[in-house]
Amino acid sequence: MAHPALPKSLNSVLLLFATALIVANVVLVRQNHRLKTEAPLPSALTVKRDQPLHDIGGVGLDGRFRAVAMPQSSTDHLLILTFSPQCPECALSESLDVTLSARAKKLGWRIVWISRGSPEDTRAFCNASSIPLEETLVEPPYRTYVRLGLGAVPQVIAVGENGKVDEVWFGRLTSESANSANQFVTNHSSIQASNSTKTLP
Repeated sequence: MAHPALPKSLNSVLLLFATALIVANVVLVRQNHRLKTEAPLPSALTVKRDQPLHDIGGVGLDGRFRAVAMPQSSTDHLLILTFSPQCPECALSESLDVTLSARAKKLGWRIVWISRGSPEDTRAFCNASSIPLEETLVEPPYRTYVRLGLGAVPQVIAVGENGKVDEVWFGRLTSESANSANQFVTNHSSIQASNSTKTLP
């Protein structure tokens, strides 16, 4: 037979849990509202390089939230490209970004595009620019927005083992910065690293 006080204590725990969930959701809604209505804070204009990236994500164009898995080994690399459909610099950078991402993918990198725009505008931009919809996330949560410096786009972020930010190319890619990014991607090829690992004793 259950102790008479047990149902009451369970009800209290459930009530506290429900209250905590409501408060957490209110905080997130307010933060995301601020992202859409206020000028970005200086802290959201640069990629945070002092700590490994984690808890990065966004909503896929299929409507499902997706967390971005961080590389866990030296043979795993991630390229994050940030943009906004309404950003003139993003439009100017688009062809070089697409070329870089295609090259990185051939060399074994994982690719994620994160948009600061609405799902509808992002879908149209991706379709016009040949950016794969399945690689694109929108509506990034507050933590992702701040950690990836999404107050300023476009940016290209190379992420290495354990979520370490290895390199960042700020602003739109130019011929010079695109060459630098392509060279970095080639030098950190997952295929190359995997082949090197096989030759080790």
